[in-house]
Amino acid sequence: MSHPIAPHRSRSARISALAVLLTGVHLLALVLAIPGRATTGGGPPDSLVTDAVRAHGGAGTLAVVVARQHTRATEGSIRAIEARAARRAAYGSDNGPVSDRPFPTASMVKLFMAEDILTRARDGSIELTARESDLLAAMIRRSDDPAASLLWVRFDGSQMVRDVAARYDLAGTRPPPAEIPGQWGQAVTTAQDLARFLALLPVVAHPQDASTLLSWMRGTTPQAADGFDQRFGLFGTLPGDPAVKQGWMCCVDGQRHLHSVAVLGSRVVVLLSEVPRSADYGSARRALTAAGAAIAAGFETPGDR
Repeated sequence: MSHPIAPHRSRSARISALAVLLTGVHLLALVLAIPGRATTGGGPPDSLVTDAVRAHGGAGTLAVVVARQHTRATEGSIRAIEARAARRAAYGSDNGPVSDRPFPTASMVKLFMAEDILTRARDGSIELTARESDLLAAMIRRSDDPAASLLWVRFDGSQMVRDVAARYDLAGTRPPPAEIPGQWGQAVTTAQDLARFLALLPVVAHPQDASTLLSWMRGTTPQAADGFDQRFGLFGTLPGDPAVKQGWMCCVDGQRHLHSVAVLGSRVVVLLSEVPRSADYGSARRALTAAGAAIAAGFETPGDR
């Protein structure tokens, strides 16, 4: 995955302006509640997280977040909008401090890259060729690493990660360390940050770009471009037609990583895991799939809001 990073092209002015815009989201009638912590009275999100952690067992470290995806508010009073935001904030749970712990992103960084490239193409700061559009789709659907490497270099991947982190206020997300340039899989994020990104995607990104990214995720192929079986975790266990993204890599600091995220109806689920290098992918896959199956068993009506 090692590639030289393209020269830095600052977009700080655009990001700052967007940050100011998002500060006034209530005036613009956008629902931007943060995915919440576990509700004090219990309920479905808490039980989903508890069941997932129990099913994963002692295979390694697992971070779980369950949240609701937000929608643009096109009508209604400010009071109604705020009430709707509060309901979404209340529907959220995690398994404590580990959900804020940094993990190497592996292929999860491809979600950030796709959002940023689509955003920049829409605002006219870059022009996408048909070939680059195809690479974007392949990077998400087939988790195509060569496609990601080409786009990382072409559009300054480290800056893409920084800009997405600024747009979505992702406190634990950052590009790979400077001493390992081009190794995009060693960007860092948290389960909370990924949940926030997916929850806020429809209201921060342009609606068409959010729809495009989610449609690519719904088109995830059973086999990745490198032949890896992507049917683990939440992919293949959730009912309906979920939008999923899978990630895997070995090894950072002697750890093997396996990640799975999904959007199903209004629900967002994030599973980030790591096991010692001595554990093989087979055992890691089984553990994460058991966690995904536990989440699926607890779902009631996938499309409910």
